Amino acid sequence: MTLGQKIKKFRNEKHLTQKDLADQLNVSFQTVSKWENDENEPDIYTLKELSKTFNCSLDCLLSNKEEDNVVSESKEESKEVPVIKETIVIHQNEAHVCAKCGKDIPEDDLVSEDITKTERTGRTTRTVSVGQTYYHKDCLEQVKKERAKQAAIAKRIKASKTRKISYGWGIAAGVVALVVSLLVLLLVSPYKETLKPIFSVLISVGVGYGIFSMIYCILSGSYIGDVFFWCAGLTVKFPGLIFSWDLDGFMWLIGMKILFAILGFLIGVGALLLAIVLSSVLSIVSFPFIVAHNEKYDYDNALF
Repeated sequence: MTLGQKIKKFRNEKHLTQKDLADQLNVSFQTVSKWENDENEPDIYTLKELSKTFNCSLDCLLSNKEEDNVVSESKEESKEVPVIKETIVIHQNEAHVCAKCGKDIPEDDLVSEDITKTERTGRTTRTVSVGQTYYHKDCLEQVKKERAKQAAIAKRIKASKTRKISYGWGIAAGVVALVVSLLVLLLVSPYKETLKPIFSVLISVGVGYGIFSMIYCILSGSYIGDVFFWCAGLTVKFPGLIFSWDLDGFMWLIGMKILFAILGFLIGVGALLLAIVLSSVLSIVSFPFIVAHNEKYDYDNALF
C-alpha cells in the first residue's frame, strides 16, 4: 500500500473529507488530493501532523505494511461516538471536492473556477491565476448568486456612505464660504460703501454654492477632481545656483534659497486659488449633471 493510499484509508476511517483534512493541516484540498493520488508527497513536518491526526506512528505511514504500529486510542476516546459527516463517494480515484458543500464531485458535474490575485508593478496592475476551485454546477451557480447579492449590498452601502460624506462636507464648506465672504463684503471690503447689502448677500450665496458644488464633485469622483488637483499641483522649477566659495557667496546662496522658498510658496498658494476658482466655476455648471450621474450609477466613481 502506497503512502497516498494509506492517507486516504486513514482519512476515510476518521470520516473526514479531503477539505476537512486540508483545513486541519492548513493546506488546500487539492494538495490532499495529490497526496492520495501519489502525485506528490507531504514534507516531514506534515507527516508528523498526519500521524497525530490519524493516531498512528510515522513508521506506519511510511512502511509498506498496512497495520504496523497503530497507536490505540484511549478508553475514554474509544467510547466517544464519532460524528459521521455526509459524503458522497463517487469512485475510488475521486480527486475533487466541492468548495461549497464539501462533497465529492462526479466527473459529469465538475466545474472549476480560477483563483486569482492582483499584482501591482509600478503603475501597472494585472490579475494572475494562482489555482482553481472546484464546485458542483448547482453549487457554483449558488455561489455566483450570493456574490452578486453581496456585491449589490456592498455597492448600496458604499453609495449611501459616499452620498452622506459628499453632501456633508460640501454643505459644511459652502456655509463657511458663504459666511466668510459675507463678512468680507460687509465689513472689510473697500467697496462695502458702494455694494448694497442685497448684492453682498447674493455674491456670498454664489460663493457658498460654488464651494459646496466643488467639494461635492471632487469627493464623488467626477472630472472636477482631476481639474482641481492638476491646477493645484502646478509648480515652477527654479534654476540652479552658481556661487563662489567664500562668505559673500554663501550669504548670497542662502538669500536666494529663502527667496526661492517664498516664491515657491506664493506660486503654490496662487495655484491653489486658481484651482478653487476654476473648479468652482466648472462645478456650478456641472453639478446637476454630476448628481444625476451619481444617483443613476450609485457613486461608482467615488474616491473612497
